Amino acid sequence: MEKQFNVLIVGAGNIGAFFDRPSSQNILTHAHAFSKMEGFNLLGFVDVSKEKGMKASKLWGVKYFSSIEEAFNKDKIDVVSVCVPDEYHYSVLKKLSNFPLKLVFAEKPLAKNVKEAEEIIKTYKDKNIKCLINYSRRFVPEFEILKDKVASGEYGKFICGSGYYGKGTLHNGSHLIDFLRYTIGEINDFNSIDYNFDFYKDDPSVSAILHFKNGGNFVMQNVPCDNYTIFEFELLFQNKRIRIIDSGFKIEEYDVIDSKTFNGYKNLSKEKEYKTELNMAMLNAVKNIYNNLVYNENLKCTLEDGYKAMKVCEGLKAGIKHE
Repeated sequence: MEKQFNVLIVGAGNIGAFFDRPSSQNILTHAHAFSKMEGFNLLGFVDVSKEKGMKASKLWGVKYFSSIEEAFNKDKIDVVSVCVPDEYHYSVLKKLSNFPLKLVFAEKPLAKNVKEAEEIIKTYKDKNIKCLINYSRRFVPEFEILKDKVASGEYGKFICGSGYYGKGTLHNGSHLIDFLRYTIGEINDFNSIDYNFDFYKDDPSVSAILHFKNGGNFVMQNVPCDNYTIFEFELLFQNKRIRIIDSGFKIEEYDVIDSKTFNGYKNLSKEKEYKTELNMAMLNAVKNIYNNLVYNENLKCTLEDGYKAMKVCEGLKAGIKHE
């Protein structure tokens, strides 16, 4: 690696520190991803809980800081990961804008509402701070290939799709919204159907029909997370059916074939099933950060991307208030 960047992680929770360990095969945390890349030097963690912060610091062999201010006073910091709970994203992102840094790697969602998101976008633009939002499926090679094939017209026109999720429209549903924007295109209209408050008191899981600018629609259905965790969906094109299952760890491809039973009819036949590199999405995101800082590679999920996903989610939640 040509350059070394110092990294601070704010939030010593599962996604920041504890979903894996230094010896784990999968790379699921910010700490593991930055530790794995030679171009970065992980300095330590900030957390309001000294116990959690010290535990994370011990696990990853780094420092614990009681505050963001303490960390910046003691070290030169180039990159900060924001891994705090959703309700603190705005306040932490706003505070970080007061310090000299190159880039922020923020967990989704960008903020809790569009107004907060707009303020962060303006502030970061004014202060020339880059920000990458962690909608993880954007950092998976198999999904990049899928996006390119859709864009090239290889699968034909998008017809419709459906999918399942739970644990909040903004918290988890925004993953689905962002992926659909990424692969299919902009969502220009939507109709909320029903909802459940299955995890957050202020973030219902909304079922809805999404309509795309380029045609086609998608039914997103909430499955209360106290039943089980599910995040999967399928996309139907003129020439292909794509099923994304096991939270995105696996893809099934179906081709259109002539029916062997009914003359003149066509059916879908599963032709391929393969695993994705979703278990390496965090590392790929960190590589994107390095390549942006060193080679000016485009960030794969910008503040604007995070904002557009939030706008749809906020619209979906507003749609249930009048029912």
